[in-house]
Amino acid sequence: MHKTSALALAAAGSLALAACTGGGTGPSPSPSVTTSAAAADKVYTEDELRELIAGTRDEEGNELKLYSPEQVEQGGNIANLLMSTAKVEPADCKSIATAGLLDKVEEGDVAVALSESAQPRTLSAQSGSEGPDAVELLQDISAKMGQCANFTVEALGQRYEVSSEELQADTEGEETFATVSTRSSGEKLMQVSAADGRLLVVATKGGSDLADDDQKELEDLVNGVLAKASGGNGTATASPTGTSTRTASPTSTVPVSPTPTETDGTMTPGPTVTVTATTTP
Repeated sequence: MHKTSALALAAAGSLALAACTGGGTGPSPSPSVTTSAAAADKVYTEDELRELIAGTRDEEGNELKLYSPEQVEQGGNIANLLMSTAKVEPADCKSIATAGLLDKVEEGDVAVALSESAQPRTLSAQSGSEGPDAVELLQDISAKMGQCANFTVEALGQRYEVSSEELQADTEGEETFATVSTRSSGEKLMQVSAADGRLLVVATKGGSDLADDDQKELEDLVNGVLAKASGGNGTATASPTGTSTRTASPTSTVPVSPTPTETDGTMTPGPTVTVTATTTP
């Protein structure tokens, strides 16, 4: 069984290092979703998670390629090492960040896929039998929005100014949480997370110019996975159409470029520090 970080592993290089997600009230669960107790309690195996995200494509038609279990584990190790050495100011933001990133999903598994493009997308699905379920994880993180609107991160000898806002995303999950985070250079990372029982699905996209269309693309990717999980015929193929709204609430992300080193990794849905790795799926 793996103890890894879904966002930390997400991409040919977007490895999420921390999730300083501040306070306030998190998004309300979708009223259109009803889940039986049996479905809510289902714990997915690694093979089932890989099947849920297999065959997905981004809006440009690029396939999101599955990472091998070994690549997933390595990514989590890198993220965990970087988070353990990063310095965050105000210091309270680091405790909030690590509460999200470094909480272990005991007896759990994760699957990650990446599309290779100028604006890489990642899609991950995770499930674990121990600790809070995915819905509780998102609720706990979204409840912290507001405490870290702006802060700095020092990692690998570099210092970054970080700010973020919460997005009002719409998915078919029981709970939805989305953010777009920006560092002083203008580089951004957007993520949409949805929880359904013990299944957590996270889609991310990086770039300097992210807008409503990009959020809709991530929502479509997430909804495609949820449709598969519910036994429907949904395919996680992004559609750029649709509208969405944003509300200014903070969270964060910082891109850096590390050298892979092994350590134990973990999972969480909210990004803060983004790492560029050279692992090839």
